[in-house]
Amino acid sequence: GETRGVSASLTLESYLEQVQKGNEGVRALMASSEALKNRKDEARLLVRPNFFGNVSFYSDAKPTAAPQFQGNRTLVDSYNFGFSQQTPFGLSGKLYYQWTYTRIEGANPLLLPLANFYEAKPVLEVSQSILKNGFGSETRSQLQVAESGTLAQGYADTFKLKGSLAEAEGTFWRLAIARQMVQVQKESLERAQRLKDWNRRRAQSGLGDRSDLLQSEANLQVRTLEYQTAVNEERSASVSFNSLRGVSEEKVAETLPVLNKSTTEKLTPPSKKTMRLDVRAAQELAKVAEANAALGKERNTPTLDVFGSLATNGRTDQWGQSISDSFTTRFPTFTVGLKFQTALDVGQVIDSRRAYQAEIKSAELNYRRKAFEEERDYQDLLKRFQEAKQRLHLCFDIEDVQEKKLAREKERLKVGRSVTYQVILFEQDFASAELLRLKTQGEVLALHSQLKLFEDSTP
Repeated sequence: GETRGVSASLTLESYLEQVQKGNEGVRALMASSEALKNRKDEARLLVRPNFFGNVSFYSDAKPTAAPQFQGNRTLVDSYNFGFSQQTPFGLSGKLYYQWTYTRIEGANPLLLPLANFYEAKPVLEVSQSILKNGFGSETRSQLQVAESGTLAQGYADTFKLKGSLAEAEGTFWRLAIARQMVQVQKESLERAQRLKDWNRRRAQSGLGDRSDLLQSEANLQVRTLEYQTAVNEERSASVSFNSLRGVSEEKVAETLPVLNKSTTEKLTPPSKKTMRLDVRAAQELAKVAEANAALGKERNTPTLDVFGSLATNGRTDQWGQSISDSFTTRFPTFTVGLKFQTALDVGQVIDSRRAYQAEIKSAELNYRRKAFEEERDYQDLLKRFQEAKQRLHLCFDIEDVQEKKLAREKERLKVGRSVTYQVILFEQDFASAELLRLKTQGEVLALHSQLKLFEDSTP
């Protein structure tokens, strides 16, 4: 483990920084969030332009019906490059330039004077979906699946990261409180020992009853148990504290802040402006389910596409001339048409549509339930936080009264109007008030860290 300076002071902010640097799980979530930030627009590549290029070499030496015209072997070198794009409204297109060099071997040059020739042509091809992927419905669903899936993962990872840091914050205060409780229990144990010694002396001198001695011995055993329990809690809290920051040591060398009234006095519940991140993840997953269902319905939808292509051509035995001719409208070719295809099992298509509609409904209900539970959880935590703060005010008042009572009893002891036994009892009352206050402060701080999960945050 990492060696740390003895008695170095450690703040909550510094500890959380150590957790972010030393905890591999937290670092993994941070790296994942950074990766998802860079991937958030990846799905848009589906509807953005692409560049493509093809090169092919063709050789055909099969027997021909008229060798004098067709030769005994045909060689074709083909090259094309251009751009293609799928739009969100169902129109897809290609614009490219194609150049080929054809050589026909074995043909009679008198019958086929243009045995070697070049072809060049710019080509525009377009296709518009009417039914399946009608005006881009399938493409938009694919975009929704990719975008919402990335967002859902980003929200979920960021929520886990916030949860890990909230756990670290709770562990920080747990150790701080455990240390103070050890100190309180240690002082309580010392007082119990003094009380036992006082009763023993009284019993030995005949001024006290043996039952008082037995009672003080039992009280000492109880205080010893409470002190050992506090020590065990501090050890457990120290292990968790170091583990979260990637340290294998059992002991924590640094000093932590002492909890007093100012630690929690000005704490206010974090405001909830938007949905909690895990609920936003559920919302995006509902969109994914809806888009997947839409994609399933599209798979069974009949295909009806309108397509067309237009090219201007150049074809000569001169490379430069063929390219020059290709940019004129002297030799155009164009194509228009319809493409239709449908499934014949109409019953299965109808059943599938009903099933996909049920999946959409299920995803929506799951999200709405999670949103309802989130609001209920926030209101419950908010109420518990406010109640804990009210109880904490009472705890401080009780502690203040017990402290004043103890101070007054000590003054009375100095002037002979009280006895040591009474002072020790008042000290135990004051210690109990301290412990109650510390436990209540721990509850307030834990609830405050949980409420931070409802704060607005983006992945």
